[in-house]
Amino acid sequence: MTEHPADDSRLPRAAAQLTVVFEQLGAEHKALVAEAEKISAKERRGTVHRMTECITQAGRTLNETVNMLATVHGLRALGIDRQFSKDADGRDYSPLGTFAYPGETLYEAADCLQTVARILGQAYTPTRKHPGLARARCPQQMRTALASLRAAVDLLCADLAAGHDEEAATEYAGTLEFLSDLEDRVCRTVPAQGSGPTAEEVAAAIRADPDIARAAAAALKTASA
Repeated sequence: MTEHPADDSRLPRAAAQLTVVFEQLGAEHKALVAEAEKISAKERRGTVHRMTECITQAGRTLNETVNMLATVHGLRALGIDRQFSKDADGRDYSPLGTFAYPGETLYEAADCLQTVARILGQAYTPTRKHPGLARARCPQQMRTALASLRAAVDLLCADLAAGHDEEAATEYAGTLEFLSDLEDRVCRTVPAQGSGPTAEEVAAAIRADPDIARAAAAALKTASA
C-alpha cells in the first residue's frame, strides 16, 4: 500500500479552489453569450461562439476533476489502496484484481487541470482578423478564476510530491507559468481616464503657441461645418 500524505487537507483545499474557478467562469460565459447574440458579422460571431464553447468545456472538465478529487479523498479516508484478495494461506491473490488506486485517480485529476488550462488558452487565442476579441469580458472574475486554478494545481503537485513523486512540481511547472501568462494577457483592465486639461489650461496653450491656435481654429471650423 502507498503511504498517504500527512497533510489530508490538500485535496479539500484544492476542491475549494476549483469551486471558485467554476463559479467565476459563470460571469465570463454569460457575457460571451450576450455578446454573441448582438454580433451580426458571421465570422466575428463565430469566434465569440467558439470562446463560449471553450468556457463550457472547461466547466465540464472542472466538474469531472472535482469528482475525481472527492473519490481520492474518500478512498484515502476509507483506507482503500490497491488491496488484493487473499488465498487460503493469506497471500495476495491477483486473479480477482485489486481495489482502486487513489494515486492513479489523482494523476488523472492533475492531467484534467492541464486540460482546463489548455482549453482556456484556446478560448483566448487571438485570431488573425479579430485579435482584439482575445480578452476577458469580466477581467476581475477571470483573474480570480485563473489564480484559483493555479492554486489548485499547486496543491495537487504538493500532494503528489508528498506521495514520493518529487518530479510532479517540475512536470506541472509549465502549466503554472502558462496560467500566469494567460492571466496577464487577457485580464487587463482599462486604465482610468484622466480628466484632461482644464479650459483655462487650453486657453493658455492657445495664447502661447500660434500652431496650437491655428489647430484649434481648424478643429472648431470642422466641427461647426
